[in-house]
Amino acid sequence: MDGEFYVEGDVAGWYNGNIKLKFNAWGKIMGLLDSEMMKRFMHSAPVNIFFKDTECRYCFASEICDLVSVGENGSIVGKTDLEVQKFPEMGKMYYEDDKKILATGEGSQYINEFPLEDGESLYFEIKKNAVWDENGNIIGIVGIVDNVTERVRLEKKVEELSIIDDLTGVYNRNYLKYRVEEKKKKMIFPFTVIMSDCNYLKKVNDQYGHEYGDILLKIVADTLREEIAEDSPVVRMGGDEFMILGNGITEEKAFELMANIRGSLKRKSKDKIPLSLAMGSYTIQSKDFSFDEVCHEADLRMYADKKRLKADESTEITE
Repeated sequence: MDGEFYVEGDVAGWYNGNIKLKFNAWGKIMGLLDSEMMKRFMHSAPVNIFFKDTECRYCFASEICDLVSVGENGSIVGKTDLEVQKFPEMGKMYYEDDKKILATGEGSQYINEFPLEDGESLYFEIKKNAVWDENGNIIGIVGIVDNVTERVRLEKKVEELSIIDDLTGVYNRNYLKYRVEEKKKKMIFPFTVIMSDCNYLKKVNDQYGHEYGDILLKIVADTLREEIAEDSPVVRMGGDEFMILGNGITEEKAFELMANIRGSLKRKSKDKIPLSLAMGSYTIQSKDFSFDEVCHEADLRMYADKKRLKADESTEITE
């Protein structure tokens, strides 16, 4: 659909360039849409095409989906999105977007998600541009709606695979890249970041081989997931480091969780697979924070704990 739709005399067509529709008069549009041939073209298009007037009311829609409420005549013509959208928040967003286009002449493009009762979602890409007359006045809006559900689902599946650590099954660093901004909107405060580091991975790898080291990492990851609620993601940062993003976890609760994790790992330890974590946490109370700074503070506390554990081991050896 890239290009410019134009009408000059009795000729209509598309030409390449920025999408900016120009008509000699709004009557030309309506006359064009009323023609049987044009209706056939519009209804046969691979996307839904619609036109709106300067009051944001539909003048034409080549297809009506189940996500809008039609009038008694089965049409949405003469109505705004405030009146026809089944999701009120969507209707308000579309209407405000229409008003902005009419005021500025700048088009818009976005993908919206529509949740279904079965838990799945439909995704539609919407592109809208202003319609101009020969004198440079905005006289309406033209737009297209494309069902991109399969494309978005495939993209999400690929993304999901890219954020899972192959060895342990927990999230990997890509999770922070792709999902943290999204998750920040749903964070439950107080929010706690717990950083942890496996104390004996290098020793196990050196003495017994990486096969045993991999088993150690899997046990640690499984233990973290067992002890942490599902809404608090576990992330393998790489090597022997893990991060917990603790939703609704207070500082006191974080200390309790770390103690439980240490106890569980101690019970699971074996001769060739000693399980021990250095851990540190940092808790915030509100959404006004820097995620990098929170992680840095938790990291510092984790390394302080690692230093303490090494000192304790040295004392035991001396004694």
